[in-house]
Amino acid sequence: MYKSLAKTLFVGKTVIFLPSCHSTNEEAVIYSGKTSFTEGSIVITDKQIAGKGQRGNSWESAPGTNLTFSVFLRPTFVPIAAQFDLNICISLGILDFLSQFDDGFQVKWPNDIYYHNKKICGILIQNFLKQGRIEKSIVGIGININQESFNVESAISLSQLTGRKHDLADMLNEVCSRIEARYMTLRAKGVNALREHYLQNLYWFGEDHIFKNGKAFIGRIVGISKEGKLEIETKTGLRLFSMKEVQFVE
Repeated sequence: MYKSLAKTLFVGKTVIFLPSCHSTNEEAVIYSGKTSFTEGSIVITDKQIAGKGQRGNSWESAPGTNLTFSVFLRPTFVPIAAQFDLNICISLGILDFLSQFDDGFQVKWPNDIYYHNKKICGILIQNFLKQGRIEKSIVGIGININQESFNVESAISLSQLTGRKHDLADMLNEVCSRIEARYMTLRAKGVNALREHYLQNLYWFGEDHIFKNGKAFIGRIVGISKEGKLEIETKTGLRLFSMKEVQFVE
């Protein structure tokens, strides 16, 4: 079903398809120890039994309807202190792909893609460090493409938006092409070439909303720190939050 991708330079030149698996990230970690599994190699499945997202949440995906895959990268040029640069890069690549269908998509910090108030994509990046640098990264991606219904109201698929089904192999080719382009920009020019576009497309950026960190509070997202912390301006001043430290309420 999935073949070597034609629209990319190196992403997806090796594609390993598994009819079902526990987690494509777990499988990619195993494959990454093999010399044949070069940078850009992909593990993809039609049925992910235990897909995970941020905060340890499960990822709902009906078998054979969506894209659930992991990309193996070697971003050794990214400083350990700036690992979030990779999140910015991957999120923008997926946003580029989805934006060809509609202009209502945004990045929800730290690395989800939303269509207005509904989630269409989840990303889970696992970085492996060695001798003071990022040795390798496993980028797990789940994009709702053709699923017709969900158990939660906060999810949506591309087919629900467009009113038609999409060829999964074509969609994989397209999204990987966009991810690769952003990755090449990050490698050649650094994150400053991407940061402004990321903030321009950040969910709730510059708007007053209710957040929760133990207690609910009103704040406004004003930026992302170099370390990837969410910067929220509140009535008591600027507060910075790491992953899992703050929740979006309304």
